[in-house]
Amino acid sequence: MITINLLPYHLRPIKRTPLPYILSTLVLLLVLVALGGLWLRGQTQISAKNAAFEQHKKELAGLQAIVDEFKRLSEQQTRLADKIQIIQEIVADRIIWSRQLFNISRLTPDNFWYSGIAEKQRTIKENRMVFNEQTGKEEMKSVTVPQRVLELSGYVITGTDGSNDIYPLTFNMEQDPEFAGLFQLSLPKLVDTEFKGYRVRNFTLEYLVMEKKEEAASAGEPKQ
Repeated sequence: MITINLLPYHLRPIKRTPLPYILSTLVLLLVLVALGGLWLRGQTQISAKNAAFEQHKKELAGLQAIVDEFKRLSEQQTRLADKIQIIQEIVADRIIWSRQLFNISRLTPDNFWYSGIAEKQRTIKENRMVFNEQTGKEEMKSVTVPQRVLELSGYVITGTDGSNDIYPLTFNMEQDPEFAGLFQLSLPKLVDTEFKGYRVRNFTLEYLVMEKKEEAASAGEPKQ
């Protein structure tokens, strides 16, 4: 049976195809799949970064002990350097008296014996250049300055040559480079007396401590 639509064309019902809807749905699905892929990729990268970050944190925690030990050793090195500097400053400004006592014993002849060995402080007069505020120039003036001295006191008995002179002792000390580099003999004091019936000579020797040479000698002292 043949069906004829006699309605005018503009009144006829429009036949709609589902193809646009299908295409729109496919496009939407493709967009959702692409966005899902991008999200998964981002999540994967984030997970990888987090895993690397945790690994670095573990490595840093393992190295923290080494860092702490390094800091401790650095602080200890600084403290030791300060102590060494203090010791060097002390040694540079002092005579190694144990060494000088050995030198005194080494240089003393057999017919000498000591009743006292001491370091003392004296005041002496020296000519020094002093700034004159009135003239604005430096002038040579006699000033009183402190002076360290080594005082040796004792007795000398008659030696094998029949003499009780102190010259052998002072000669040995003046000829010894190390001792003479640190000390300079001042005027000796001598008194002839008796000790238990023997003729002896009482002596007191004062040696000026040479400050500048003292520092050089201390710096050149061999390290133990």
